[in-house]
Amino acid sequence: MNRVYTVTFIVIVLIISLPRVAFTQCNCTGGVPATPVTYFDSFPSTNAASVTLTFPQFDPSVGQLSCLSVWDTANGVTTTKATNLDVADYVEYSFLLSLTARLQGPAGGGINISSSNSANYGPTTLAPYGMAGDTVTYGPDPLFQNTAGFGSTSSSTAPYLGTGNVNFKFSISGGVVTTEGGASYNAGPYTTYSGKVQLTYYWCPAVSLAVDIQNFTVTPNGNSLLLQWLTQNQQPNTQYEIQVSQDGQNFSNIGQAESNASTTGIVAKYQDQYYPDPSYVGKLYFRIVETDATGRVNISTVLVYDPTGGPADISYQTFPNPATNSLQVQFNSNQTGRFLLELVATSGQVVEQKETTLAGTSMLRFDLDPHPARGLYFLRTTDVTHNRSYVSKVFIN
Repeated sequence: MNRVYTVTFIVIVLIISLPRVAFTQCNCTGGVPATPVTYFDSFPSTNAASVTLTFPQFDPSVGQLSCLSVWDTANGVTTTKATNLDVADYVEYSFLLSLTARLQGPAGGGINISSSNSANYGPTTLAPYGMAGDTVTYGPDPLFQNTAGFGSTSSSTAPYLGTGNVNFKFSISGGVVTTEGGASYNAGPYTTYSGKVQLTYYWCPAVSLAVDIQNFTVTPNGNSLLLQWLTQNQQPNTQYEIQVSQDGQNFSNIGQAESNASTTGIVAKYQDQYYPDPSYVGKLYFRIVETDATGRVNISTVLVYDPTGGPADISYQTFPNPATNSLQVQFNSNQTGRFLLELVATSGQVVEQKETTLAGTSMLRFDLDPHPARGLYFLRTTDVTHNRSYVSKVFIN
């Protein structure tokens, strides 16, 4: 690594090779931690065959759904009635009651939670059918008392994605069998039950933007590609990993740079020369992963290089961040078309939105009026004309 110092910035030039190291941008078990968003639904005591609970789907335009978890709690009281059907004899019966509380998610959604309980009754002597004493009632018994269940999935998230609702079905089912006394009987449980369900989505923004990485570009340079970016107000001991992908999802580390203690607060310029495999002719996706001295990770916008001469790739920055009264989106090139700007809460709710049109300019302004509550949001900028969307994480003071 060679450093060339000037008055206003540092130029850092890297020549990198092709080690293949898997990197997960955002998940539920490691890498960049996912953000939880939780919804609740419940129902009062009922004896219906099943109850439907409804939750919002996760809007995939806001970010990536990495996994989800579901917790349920059941309370149920059961009364069991048994009748001797033998018309001639007194019969001594013993019974086994078995019940299952089940929460079933949408088809293909990977959630099927069940909790079972049982009770033994008897021995009880019942009179012949039609006579006094031919029937006995057991209970009411609380077979389910705050009975908890849990389920999760990271591979079956498709039914939970969208802008509508997703349904869960809660039910309690079961029956009674005799363990003593033969088969001449009729018995069945009657259960009233209530419950509550908690659904948590673990997600990451579609673009976890490193706001101090600016002017990130990828351009052909002979038989290599030249990656360049600036870092504003650079902090000491900050590491930058350069990553490449052939599908935009699975990235490999191809190089690394690190600031030093003397670079605090300055503007630093980095150059990264990458030699792609000449036999590969598809698109290449590039990003910069920034890790500061405290271990906090931010990720740049993803740039796409198309060797076939496809549309020019677009990068952007959102500033100021934190913001107080307004936000601005700066593209790396002039844009033309209709744009929709949406300020999205971490729950996925659109708090404010604005439509505007660009005609050969590169700057969008979003005035925060009314002023939202202080906290973390995502600014989703949608190029309606060209069906492209950009998401950045912002903090509102």
